[in-house]
Amino acid sequence: MKKIAIVTKPNYSSPRILANCLQAVFSQTEGIQSEVFHKLFVFKRLLEYKRVAKNYNFFTWKAYQLIHYIQDQLFLSKLKKFDAVVIVECSPKCYLNDTFDFVKLKQELKDIPMIYHGVYYLGNAPTMVSYLDAGGHHQEDIFDWHLAVSEVTEIRSKPKAPWNQIGLNLKSTGLVPVPKKEHLALIDFYRPGYEEARNEQKKALEAVGIPYIELSGSYTIDEIREVYKKATFYFLQFPESFGLPIAECLSCGAYVFTPDTSWGMAWRQDEEVEVHGPGKLADCFVVYDGQEDLQKKLLQYKAEYDLEKTPEEVFQIFTENYPDYYYGNKRELDQFIDKLKSGGF
Repeated sequence: MKKIAIVTKPNYSSPRILANCLQAVFSQTEGIQSEVFHKLFVFKRLLEYKRVAKNYNFFTWKAYQLIHYIQDQLFLSKLKKFDAVVIVECSPKCYLNDTFDFVKLKQELKDIPMIYHGVYYLGNAPTMVSYLDAGGHHQEDIFDWHLAVSEVTEIRSKPKAPWNQIGLNLKSTGLVPVPKKEHLALIDFYRPGYEEARNEQKKALEAVGIPYIELSGSYTIDEIREVYKKATFYFLQFPESFGLPIAECLSCGAYVFTPDTSWGMAWRQDEEVEVHGPGKLADCFVVYDGQEDLQKKLLQYKAEYDLEKTPEEVFQIFTENYPDYYYGNKRELDQFIDKLKSGGF
C-alpha cells in the first residue's frame, strides 16, 4: 500500500478543488491510500528571513515562525511517513523563492518524491519560465514530477518525463447540469486592467434585459457552486491559463462568453497554438467582438436557450470536446500510479 500526502492551502480556491479531485481518484485506486492536508503555509515558514524581508519585519517573522514551530515540526515528521508528497498550489507561486521553501522541504523529505500538481505544466508556459528566470526564482526541477490538468497552456506539448497530464475528475464533485429558473449571467471576479471588457458586458446585459451577478468577496466551495448552478451565461474577465470556473460552469450547463479565443488558453483545440494566440474553441463557448456584437449574440442565445434542455446540451458539448476536464485522464493517471508503485522517481 502506497501512502500519498496531498498538501494544499486552506483557502477556498482552485488548488483546494484540485486536491480534492485527486484524492477522490486515489480513494478508488487499489494499492493507494491518500490524505489531504490544508497545511501549505508550513512550507512558507521554512523560509529564511532574508527571503521575506520586504514584507515582514525581523521580529514579526521570527515570532510567526516560533508560534507555529512545534506544530510545523510535527507535521514535517508526519510527512516523512508517506511514500510521496503532492504539493497543490497555483503557478508561479509554487516556484517563487520568497513564497515557499520547497528546496528545504525536499531536503527534509530526503528520498521521498515531491510532486507538484497544478492546472498547467511549467514547460508549456514559456512566458512564465522567462519571468521566473529573470527574477532568479526556481524552475520545474525543484519537484521530482509534475501533474497537470491540461496539455495546452501558452503552447501545447505532449506529456513526457517529468510530467503527466491527468486532467480533472470534476465528476467526483457531483456537479451536473441542472434546469434553470430564469436567465442569469455570471460575471467573474474583477480583474484590474480589464475594466473595458467588463463594462461592455454589463452594458450589453442591461440592454437586452438579462439580470447578472458580479462575483465579489469570498465564497466557500459550496456557496459558489450554488451560484454556478443558477447561471445560464458565464463571462470571462481576463486570459485564463485554465480557469476552473469555466469547467464548473460548463458542468452546470452555462455557456461561457469571451471577447477573445486566446482568453481560454487550455480550451483551444488546435494541434499547435501560439503564445497568447487565438484558437478554436468548442461550441460551449460564445466568442463576441465588442458590445454591439455581444448584444446580438445575447439576444440570440437568450431566445434559443431552453431552461430545461439547454443545460444538458451545453454539458454534452463540454464533455464530448473536453472529457479530460470532467472525467480525468485515466491513461495518464495510471502511468503516474505505476511509476509511483514501482519507485520510478
